[in-house]
Amino acid sequence: MLLLFLKTRTGNYDAKAEYDDGRMIVKKGSRVSLQLASHIRGGRKAKSYLDDRSYVNDMGIVIQDCEFKSPSTAAQFVTGNSANGYLVWKDKNGIKLKELIKK
Repeated sequence: MLLLFLKTRTGNYDAKAEYDDGRMIVKKGSRVSLQLASHIRGGRKAKSYLDDRSYVNDMGIVIQDCEFKSPSTAAQFVTGNSANGYLVWKDKNGIKLKELIKK
């Protein structure tokens, strides 16, 4: 299992997740964007979590762990935009998930 992070300097989102064999769990306490771009394909799971206040509150704070089948869908959930999860999720040293998997 890898502990990964996805954050922006502006503070729009700041998330922590666990990656294990392709499965991503965005952890409780993460801050996510409440808006999901309309052009995102396959964002049903992300949208269902964003619309359910038992998972994400009105301030964009995850109050219950959210599980995804891919790093990219988890990244879309956090950022609200299309994202390549293998490139945007990083460990505490700033190493991209793509590189961590190669090791």
